[in-house]
Amino acid sequence: MRRFMSKAAVLPVCMALVLNAGTYMSCSGITVSRTACAVSKADNNRMEEAGTVQLLKDASVETSAMCFWEYSNNITECCWLFDSDGEQEIVDYINGIKLGDAVKDVDTDKLKGNMYSLEIGSKAGAFISFTWYDGYVFLNNGSIYKADIDFDRIKNYQWQEKNKMSLSLFPNIRYIALKDGKWNTKFLAKSKKNQPHGLKITSAKLKGTKLEVKLKNKTKKETYFGEYFSVQAKVDGKWYDIPAKDEMVFNDIAYIMKAGGKTKKVYDLTPYGELPSGKYRIVVEGASAEFNI
Repeated sequence: MRRFMSKAAVLPVCMALVLNAGTYMSCSGITVSRTACAVSKADNNRMEEAGTVQLLKDASVETSAMCFWEYSNNITECCWLFDSDGEQEIVDYINGIKLGDAVKDVDTDKLKGNMYSLEIGSKAGAFISFTWYDGYVFLNNGSIYKADIDFDRIKNYQWQEKNKMSLSLFPNIRYIALKDGKWNTKFLAKSKKNQPHGLKITSAKLKGTKLEVKLKNKTKKETYFGEYFSVQAKVDGKWYDIPAKDEMVFNDIAYIMKAGGKTKKVYDLTPYGELPSGKYRIVVEGASAEFNI
């Protein structure tokens, strides 16, 4: 589980789930941060001057913990910093970095070394993040800049609660894993075997960005399912978890299904952005069904 922590409590604002191909614990109504946006309002095809972009602009160190991500030797880990003074020092250092030239395209297969990311809540209550990989910064709007960042310096702070995570949960990994309309499995996590707990998806039909699903309780006792779902892609005969483009918010509720009961549910795939053509499957409480794009 991928969580975004507040200073006041382990759970941030209230009880809902926010997903970016993983899960955040947070409040409904949260939207994706665009504070690091590098696209000019006057001309959407023109990048702003690199020196005007602050990677952690409007970070709220007083109210939220900072999350540090590292991908090294095929292992993804994240940990937390709860010290406001330390967070502020990191924010000041990051925001003081003058970014290099904006880059339209990067051959990510040629990038080497460890991949890092910093993530924190903003004063507006949204999420701010950037990902650094071999001299390039990837923002959550798809913009890419050259940048020199000393992550050995950042590692020296008192990070806590280190956990192994799925690479598909890494902030902004979509802009690294999806290139020229194709998924690069080098930057995707293989899907684990789905284990449905009495639930079965009997039909999945895609209409625009809406996926109409028919669910059935195939057991002889009551079961339930929530609003949470994920999407996986089949690439070269294998299934992979794919990252969403935008944060996804789910109400933390359960829908009860009686024994042998049937129901319909519509899932909005808009947060996954434009998906390349291919075979996909939706996963709900371990139950899955395939569909094509």
